[in-house]
Amino acid sequence: MAKEKRMGMTKEGGNTALVSLVKKFSLVLLLVLLSIGCSRTSAPPNETPDAVVTKFYEFTSTGGTRAISEAYRLTNAKDVRLTEDRFRDIVKRYPEGMKIKVLKSDIQKDIAKVTVEMSMPSAFGEYKTESYIYLKLDKQANNWKIDFTGELQDDKIQPEEKKG
Repeated sequence: MAKEKRMGMTKEGGNTALVSLVKKFSLVLLLVLLSIGCSRTSAPPNETPDAVVTKFYEFTSTGGTRAISEAYRLTNAKDVRLTEDRFRDIVKRYPEGMKIKVLKSDIQKDIAKVTVEMSMPSAFGEYKTESYIYLKLDKQANNWKIDFTGELQDDKIQPEEKKG
């Protein structure tokens, strides 16, 4: 019995020193895992908002069923229950020969505002105008989706100090 007490063993509790060590190790391991899990950030999306906007207009200007389907996947249209057939009808009304040039983009958290210059032929020569394309980060898929609903507005993308 004296030998068992010297080694930290008792009949009632087993090896108390070993149990205490295992508890401490488990606690440290749990804290390490929690800190790793909380500090990990998700990888950035594979494509920038600029690239998504450029691809979208390339697909819509190409036309065809497959290209329009690819353009549809770059939008949030499915989330707002806009069918691909209805999307196709809308896109068919885009001016023929329209081209876009990305001028700049502003990303704030999960919303992006891409400024584009749109040019298209007209009876009076080439017509150019600036426009904004809003995108929202789909966190689940980790990619940018063009806001096809028009729900996003400038007040959601302005710097914090300008918000009132």
